[in-house]
Order: sequence, then C-alpha cells, then structure tokens
Amino acid sequence: MKRAIQTKNLFDNFKSPRKSISASSSAVNVSDRTPVQLPLTPALPPAPVGEEAVSEGDAASPPTAKDAGTTSDEDVNYDINNDWPDLWTAKQKEDFKCKNPWLGSKNKKMGCLVCSSVNSIGINKEQGVSLSREWMNFEIQVSGQGSRTTSLSVLRNKVRKHALSKAHTQAVNVAEQQDKAAIENAMEVMTESYMKETEAVFRTAYHIAKKNRPFSDHESLIELQELNGLNMGTILHSRYSATQIMQHVASEMQSKIVSNIIASSSKLAVLIDEASSLSHKAVMTVSIKASIQEESPEFIFIELVELENQRADGIEQALLTCLTNAGFTEEWLHENWVTFVSDGAIVMLGKKSGVATRLTSRFPKLFVWHCMNHRLELAVSDEVDEVNSVNHFKTFIQKLYSVYSMSNKNERGLKNAAAEVGSQLLRIGRILDVRWVASSFRTVRAVWTSLGALVQHFKNACCDETRSTKDRQMYRGLLDRVQSPEFICDLGLMYDTLHELSLLSQELQSHSITLLRAEHLLKRSIRVIQSFKESPGEKYSEALEAKKTGEYRSTTLKTMAKLRSINPGQFLQSLVNNLEKRLSFEDETIKDLSILDQSKWPSKPSIRHGEEQIKRLCKRFNLCKDQALNGMRDLLEQPTSEPKDLKPLMNCMKTFPVSTAECERNFSLMNNICSDKRAVLLISNISNLMMININGPPTSKFDPRKYTRTWLKSHRAASSVRSRQCSVKTPAESKSVWNIL
Repeated sequence: MKRAIQTKNLFDNFKSPRKSISASSSAVNVSDRTPVQLPLTPALPPAPVGEEAVSEGDAASPPTAKDAGTTSDEDVNYDINNDWPDLWTAKQKEDFKCKNPWLGSKNKKMGCLVCSSVNSIGINKEQGVSLSREWMNFEIQVSGQGSRTTSLSVLRNKVRKHALSKAHTQAVNVAEQQDKAAIENAMEVMTESYMKETEAVFRTAYHIAKKNRPFSDHESLIELQELNGLNMGTILHSRYSATQIMQHVASEMQSKIVSNIIASSSKLAVLIDEASSLSHKAVMTVSIKASIQEESPEFIFIELVELENQRADGIEQALLTCLTNAGFTEEWLHENWVTFVSDGAIVMLGKKSGVATRLTSRFPKLFVWHCMNHRLELAVSDEVDEVNSVNHFKTFIQKLYSVYSMSNKNERGLKNAAAEVGSQLLRIGRILDVRWVASSFRTVRAVWTSLGALVQHFKNACCDETRSTKDRQMYRGLLDRVQSPEFICDLGLMYDTLHELSLLSQELQSHSITLLRAEHLLKRSIRVIQSFKESPGEKYSEALEAKKTGEYRSTTLKTMAKLRSINPGQFLQSLVNNLEKRLSFEDETIKDLSILDQSKWPSKPSIRHGEEQIKRLCKRFNLCKDQALNGMRDLLEQPTSEPKDLKPLMNCMKTFPVSTAECERNFSLMNNICSDKRAVLLISNISNLMMININGPPTSKFDPRKYTRTWLKSHRAASSVRSRQCSVKTPAESKSVWNIL
C-alpha cells in the first residue's frame, strides 16, 4: 500500500508544470545526429527516498488512467508528420519536448540524445552504473499489448526512470564538460591565430631595436615578410606602432626584472653617470647590479633619465624618482640598497653637498665607492704633472695625431710610406687625455709599430717641393725627433708601462671582477711597475740596445741634444706613489670583506677566525648573522668548499661594482642609437631602445608571447578588423626598365 502511494505521488509530480529550459534546447529529430545544448540536470523531479538505485530495466506496476492523467481513445489527435511514437498526440509531443530536451526519436522509437552523443561516461564510471544501450541506440518502444492508456503509462515510467538514473546524470555532466572544452578549444584556436600574427609584428619591432635600426624600417620589414608569404595582420605596421610596441616591451622587461629582484630580496648596487646627448640634452644613465634568481650578480640597465638641472639636488631627485618609478620602494631600499658608485666629479662625491653625501644622509648604511678606472686615470694624470719630460712626450704624440687626423694628404702619404718600407700601419690617436689608459697604450703601440713608415714619410715630406718651406721645416723637426735614440727610449718605456696599466684597466672593466680581486690586481701591477726600475721591460730593453748600436729597424739614429729624455727611475717611482695614493683600499668595509680572501688567512686559522668582521658586515648589510657565521666556519674547516650558508654574504660582496665602466658602455650605445640622422629622438625612446638592446635576449631567443598577452589587454591585435587597415604603398615612380628586370 505504501509503495502504491509513493508511485502515485511520483506521477502527480511528473504531471506538474516545469520551467522551460530553453527554446533552443528543444528535442530534435536525430537523423542528422546534430549536437544540442543540454541542461546541467534532467528536467524531472528528484527520485523519492528508496528509489535512487532503481535500474532502468526494473518493472513497475502501471498506474491507472486517472492517475496518469491521460486522454481517452476518442480524444486522440494523431500527428502523422513526425517521427515520434504514434500513440502520442501533438500536444503530448510538445509537452515532452519542452520538459525533456534530451529525448529524441528515430523510426517511431525513442532514445536519449545525451547518452547517444556521449557514448561513454569515461573516468566518471562507477561500479554497477552503465549507459543503457536501448536508450543510446534509439530502441525504446511500446509493445502493442494492452490499451493505449497502459502503453502511455509504461512509456512515461521508462522516461522517468532513465531521467533519474545515475548513468544519465553522469552523461549529462560529461556532455556539459565536452561542450565547455569545445568552446575553450575554439577560443584557443581563434586566439592562437590572433596571437601568431601579433607575435610576428612584435618580433619584427624587437629586431629593429636590437639592431639599432630606425623606426621607419618597421614598415619595410613588414612589407618584405608579406611578400615572402607570411601573414602579418592588417594593422600595427606603422613606425608609430613600432614605437609603442618597443615602449611596451621595455616597460614589461623593467617590471619583470624589478619584481624578481624585490621578491628575492637581492642586494642592490646603483651606478650612475651623466653626459650630454647628441641633441645637447643633459642625461643620466642609471644601472644596477643585483642577483637574478639567486645567481651571480650582473649589471642591468634601468633607464636613461633626462636631467632638469645638473646640480646635486636635481641629480639626487632624478635618481630616486627613477628607482621609485621602476618599482623600488623606500622601505625596500633601506633594507637592500648596499652600494652607490659614480665617477669622481665634485657634484657626485662632494663632501658637503654631493649626491653621495645626500644619499648617505637618507640611507645611512649605504656604501659609496669611487670608480677605480677613473681613479687610475687620475693617478696617471698626477704623474704626468709631476714629470715634465712625460708632458713633452705627450705633446709630441699629440702633434703626430694632429698631422694625420686633419689632413687626408698626410694620411695618404703615410700609407704610401708604409708600403715603401713594408711597415705595418696602425691608427695614431691621442694619449694621456680624457680617454682611459688603454686608449693611450693603443696610440703608443701604433707609433712603435709604424715608426719605419713615419720616418719614410717625414723624409719624403722634407724633399717635397710642392710643400711650403714652413711645412718642410716642420717635417724636418719631426724627422729629427723620431730618429733620436732619446725618443726611442721614451717610446719603449711608455710602451711597457702603459701596457701594464692597460691590462689593469681592462681587468677593472670586467663584469665579474670583485673588490677583492681588484685589490689583488692593483698590488700586483704596482709590483710589476716597481720591477721595471731594476729590470727594464721588453720594449725598453730593445730601445736601449738600439741606442747602443745606433740603429733601429734599418733606421739610423741621431742624437738630439736638445731633447730631454724621461728619467726612468723618477717616472716609475712617481707612478707607483700616485697609484698607491689614488687607489687605496683603506675603508673599514673593504678590510672586513677581505676576510673572505683565503690568501690573507694565517697558516692555521682559528675556528672563530673573522667572526667580528662577519658580524659587522651582516649588521651593515642586513644579513642573517648566524647563517653567515655558520657558513664561515664551514669554509674554515673545508677551504675548498662553497658553503651554502655563506652564499648570501658572498653574493653581497660580488654585488659591489669596481668601476662605472657599465655606464660608459651605456653612453656608447646611446651615441650609436642617437646618431646624426636620429638626433630628434626623445630621451624616453632612446631609453626604451637601450633597455631592449642591453637587457633583452637575442632575437632568436625572444619569446614575444609574454608581451603580446599583456599588450592585448589594452591594445588591438594585428588582425583586428575594427581598426583602419594598412594600405599597401605603391612606388611613387615607375620605370619601364623594371618590366624586363
């Protein structure tokens, strides 16, 4: 009795009106097996308690006609133009279409569109649960036995049981997931097409930035690739688009770099230098040195800043604004900014109101360092001022430079003279001026190598009747000078000395050099220069031998009494004194860092060796004291090891730049970008190009997708149809000869 009452309640609920799922989700004929939009859950009431596990094949007593709410046989109105069972009226068919959108029919038999399209519930399958083959193959029908009322009741019972089955519910979920995946795949294919064309445009603009090409090349390179059959989209082809793309890429690069540094709490060193661009604007280059992904610290270009004024307060404000805009907060800088490096200009390192003084008042733990390459140049300059004969040598080399740099005729004459004597010819430049010492050495080497050609050219010029008497006398004086043994000895001495200083200068410009290594190289160079007093260098020994024999490379030497030769002892001692004075390492922090140099350890160091120095360093640079001490003890026990606990302190020490050579490289690149024909470039555009050129990977390793995804958030893709399409430019002129070429 209880079972009968429950069954009656089910059929009463089944007959109650339900909300329509969707007009577009109506049941359709499955002859074409077209997928339809399916509901998340079947449009039937939930099963009563105790009937959830009822399988589709279980029989149930059919309800009475009154319970089912069916019409009598005489009220039937058949619809002969459908593929549904004949016992349904047109009204019943529409009701079932609306209430059960998963129902389908084929050859007067019913089936499930969902189960048929899914075919398998896959990994969602449970034990004892499987899809009904009858519903999948559209084989559900009513036997001809019994009255129409009974047949309708049995059919409705089958529909109800299938809708309530776990297998059908899981099939609905699987179908819903398939539809979602299909939409996502379609969107991904569409996005991939958009991205591919936009990426091609980005890669082209990136190539232009890496090769220092003008923005106008963007249009021609796009056109070239289209002629080669590539699809480059319809927009983003102009030089204005190229400018915006480079700006976006540079901004994203800076953001990624700074975010990584901040997230890893890497120690930071800042290098700055100022200069004037070709457009006569005062600019400042800002570079940093920091560890990326806990690797060894490296130099990174941040920005080229246009200065409103070149006073200390203006430079300080421009620097702090640059760091803030890049993403460094003042709190983070207080914890992690360890070093500030610049040249020795008074505006930078002035004791009262220089930029460094202003910064240390704001960041008390900041370590200030004067570029060692600039200090090396100052030491050489002091030596030139002290020894007058060196200044005379410098003046003569400058005269040679002016003779050949200001006259094409003299340059051609020197080339011809070099060919006559079979001498190698190198370019003669300036010496001991604003350029670094390595440049001075190249000039001395050029004079030493081209000495035979110089002598021959001066002889030819002395006998050249086409020249004025004054010019011939000038060349006679130059000839007497280069043929004198005094000049040969001076040249050999300067060659050996500048060669040693050039090696030191180039080592100090290295990216990987540390302060401890720089101190070691400096002291070694001083010892080498001191040794020249007792044991002359290679070129000076050769010059002394030529002085004894009176001949050098088939050139007869003639003594020049008025010429004062350089005193080697005075020259070398003065140079050593100035090097020790200018390049001292007497700062307390440098002395503390030297505890990491194992060459300075005693033969049997104590297990607590260097403990006080490590504590001071950790306190100043906000490092973990206990971790560093533990790493130092590991190093003392195993000097050949690389303790992991000591790595933060070692990376901090490697972060200290030795020189501002990186800033000089930045200015060289700026001059290459801002050439005579591109002098009107904005400083911001130059900065973007420098960011890509210095920090960006090679074009072959550049992944434009990282940047196109962020670009599309606020810009349009290269294939966008909502923008004005780029038109193909035709040549302004046409030549008939093109038709045969």
